[in-house]
Amino acid sequence: MDIREFFNNKKTKLIIEDDDNEVQNLLEAYKGSEFIPNNIIQKVLTTLMPTTKIIHVYSERHFIIKIKINDLLTSSITNWTYNRPPDMIRCSDIAKYIYLSKSPVDTMLYLNFNNKTKSFDVIDGIHRYTSLKIIKDNNSNSSLDFITPGDYGNNNDAGWLYDSYIILNMRFNSTEGELIELFKTLNKSTPIPDLYIRDIAKEKRDIIENLTNKWQTKYPGHFSSNNKPNKPNINRDRFIDLLEKIYKKYNINENNKGLLKEVLERANWNISINIPLRLSQTIIKKCKESGCWLFIYSDDKILKIV
Repeated sequence: MDIREFFNNKKTKLIIEDDDNEVQNLLEAYKGSEFIPNNIIQKVLTTLMPTTKIIHVYSERHFIIKIKINDLLTSSITNWTYNRPPDMIRCSDIAKYIYLSKSPVDTMLYLNFNNKTKSFDVIDGIHRYTSLKIIKDNNSNSSLDFITPGDYGNNNDAGWLYDSYIILNMRFNSTEGELIELFKTLNKSTPIPDLYIRDIAKEKRDIIENLTNKWQTKYPGHFSSNNKPNKPNINRDRFIDLLEKIYKKYNINENNKGLLKEVLERANWNISINIPLRLSQTIIKKCKESGCWLFIYSDDKILKIV
């Protein structure tokens, strides 16, 4: 590096730091506010996400932008509070496809800047974002292993991915009602658990999500990323739907939340000692090995059993 390049890089770094400080001061002035002035939005956006290129403007608080994927992965990103948590089985499948295809990520994520947390909430696209994070986390291994490489390579050989661009539908100063309507509109073609639309009570969500995680951990071979998997498997979101129906049937609450677990385990046991005669040997073998029998039946049948 010659002396001119050194001072040029130093000058650029100082400018970026000055921009960061200026934005932090601007945001600090509106720390207790849900919204920020529209006239500072673009400054905030281009400072927090330096590779931002605005390619379409809907309004002074709503843009279509493109940024480098590395910029997205190093920004402060959180899952929107009313959004479902990512299904890690599905995310792993997507991550492997992205990494192995070596193709541009042809998608668009919907984000909204949350002034209270100073982060960008993912309204739609949490599975795709999490998949990119999986690649980044697993690809950062500094040790080279040419004999047993990981599913996502190693030693940061996914530079082609980090340097490529991704499209973001970016909002600022959106009300909760606007985001809920956007969320419903985006998910009209993809069924999502009613839990995340009708009832957003944290108590109910925590009970159902905790039990879902326990079953997914205990019986990983029975959870599939396929929206309509073959028996005896189930999609995680459809399992959440099932738990939400059982939750309502038994009027589960914080005081009797253990009942939901008991009901499932009792049903699973009853099925294991009353195996249907026409059940295939392949399914029987899998269920015997795992101990999970519940998903040999449809949701409607399970609801009658419990």
